Amino acid sequence: MLLLLFINSAFEMVGLAAFLPLFAIILQPFIIQNHRIISKVYGFLGFSSENAFILLLAGLIVVTIIVKNSASLLIIRSQIKFSLSLYQNFTNRLHQMYYSKGFAFFKNTNSNLIFRDVNTIPAAFANNMVLPMFNLLNEIFILLMILVSLLLYNATSVILLVCTVLPVFILFYRWVKERALKLERKVNTLNPKLSQSIFQSIHGYVDVEITNTQPHFRKQISKQIGQIVKLNIQRSLYNAMPTKVIETGMVIAIFVITAYGLFFLPDRAGLGALLGLLALSAYRILPSINRILIALVSIKSYQYTFDVISGLKDFKPDAIQHQPVEFNSQITVNNLSFRFPDAENDLLSHLNLTIKKGENIGIMGASGSGKTTFMNLLLGFWQPTQGTISIDNSLLTAATVQSWRTHIGYVQQDVYITDASAAENVAFGIEKDKIDMRRVEQSLRQASLWKHIQSLPDGVETNIGERGVRFSGGQRQRIGIARALYAGADVIFFDEATSALDSQTEMEITESIRSLADGKLTLVVIAHRETTLKYCSRIIKFHNGSIV
Repeated sequence: MLLLLFINSAFEMVGLAAFLPLFAIILQPFIIQNHRIISKVYGFLGFSSENAFILLLAGLIVVTIIVKNSASLLIIRSQIKFSLSLYQNFTNRLHQMYYSKGFAFFKNTNSNLIFRDVNTIPAAFANNMVLPMFNLLNEIFILLMILVSLLLYNATSVILLVCTVLPVFILFYRWVKERALKLERKVNTLNPKLSQSIFQSIHGYVDVEITNTQPHFRKQISKQIGQIVKLNIQRSLYNAMPTKVIETGMVIAIFVITAYGLFFLPDRAGLGALLGLLALSAYRILPSINRILIALVSIKSYQYTFDVISGLKDFKPDAIQHQPVEFNSQITVNNLSFRFPDAENDLLSHLNLTIKKGENIGIMGASGSGKTTFMNLLLGFWQPTQGTISIDNSLLTAATVQSWRTHIGYVQQDVYITDASAAENVAFGIEKDKIDMRRVEQSLRQASLWKHIQSLPDGVETNIGERGVRFSGGQRQRIGIARALYAGADVIFFDEATSALDSQTEMEITESIRSLADGKLTLVVIAHRETTLKYCSRIIKFHNGSIV
C-alpha cells in the first residue's frame, strides 16, 4: 500500500509538471527557438508552425492526465479494497472474540453495544481512520515534492509560503482536534442508546399501545436524535472548515509574497512569473493541504475506535483440541456445585444424578431453585464450580462441549425465530440451497406441525416473519422441536417450553413431546406443573439448589 502511495504521488507530480512546458511556451516569447531541449524536440518532429506544436503539447497533457487519473483510480480502488477488508477482518475477529467471552457476557451486555462494537466500530475504523491515513500520506508526499521543486526555483518564496500557511494550519488543528474527538465519542455513546429506544418501541409494540406510552418513547427518540443532530451540525462544520482555513492561509501567503516581490524583486515581470508559478502550485497545494487537514481531523475524531479494535491485539482464538463425545449410555452428574462468578454462595450444591439414554426426565421447582441453571450446565453454557458432568465416560469440558452439542437440541420458553422461511427456521444456520427438504418434512411431521405448514401459501417456503409473528406460541414451540429433530439430536432439553401457552395448547405440545418419548430419544423437561410431566419416567424436584 505504501509503495502504491508513492507511485500515486509520482503520477500526481507528473500531471502537474506536464503543464510547465505549455505555460512556458505561451508566456515566454522565442522560448521554442532558444530553449535547448524544446528547440531540439521542435526540430526533430519537423514542425513549422508554433501553434501546431502548442496544440500537440496540449494534447499530450490531456493524454498524460487521462493516464494519470486512470492509474490513480486503480490505486485508490486498491486502498479502499484494503481498508474495507480490514472492516471485514475486524468484524469477524471481534465477533469471534465476543463469542469466546461466553454465555455470561451475552446475558449481561446490551445487544446494541455488542452490535456497535462488532459492526459500527470496525466500519468507522476502516472508513475514517485507515482511508484518511492513506490520503494523509499521499498528500504529504505530493506536498513535499511540490515544495522541493519550488525550493529549487525560488527558496525565498517557499520560506514565505511555509511561514504564512503553516501557523494557520497548526493553530486550526490544535483548536479542532480535541473537540472533534470529544464529539465523535458522544456520537458513539448516543447511537446505541438511540437504537435501543427505537428497538424497544418496535419489539414492544403491543405493550406500548396498551400502556399508551407512545409519547414517552417518541419523546425519548426525538431527544436523542436532537442531540445527534446537534453533534452532526458540529461535525459538518468541522469538515467544511479546513477548506476555508487553508484558502485564508493561501491568500495571506499571496499577500506576503506580493509584498516581497514589490520591494525585493528587480521588476514586475519577475513578480508575475513568481506569482504564476505559485498559482500553478496552489492548484495542487490547496487541495493537498485541505485533504491533509481533513484526514488529520478524521483520524483524531475516530481515535476512539482503538478502544475496541486494540482489544484484538491480545486476543487469540482458543487453541482447544476438540475431542469427540459418544452418547450411548448415560449422563452422569457427580457432586456438582455451582455459583455465579460475582456471587458469594453456591446456587447449586452437591448434586448427583444419572440420566439414562432414552429416559424421559422431568424437572420441577420454584422460581430461583436452580433448575434452569442446572440445565444450562448440562448444555455447556456454564462450567461447574465443583464436581463433574460426564457423557458416558467423557467429561463435559471446553474440549468436549462442541461435540456434545451435536447430540443435543434445546427448546426454550421463547423459541428464537428468524425472519425467514419455515424450512430455514427448522434447518437453522444452514444455507438455503443446502437444506434437506425431506428431512425438514420428517422433522415437522414428528413435531405435529406438517399439516399446518402445508396450509400456508408457499408451504415450507412461507416466510413466518420476524420473531415468528405469523405463528402462534404453540406453533413456535413446534418449530423449536422440529429444529432439534432436524439437527439429529439424541437428547432434547425443554426449558419451560409450555409455561407461556394456554391450557389447550399446553396439552397439545405436551402430547407432541410425549410422542417423542420412543425409548431412543432422551428428554429432559423443565415444567412448573406435574401434569405436564405425566409421561416422564422420573420427576426430579429442586429446592434451594438441591435435589429433594
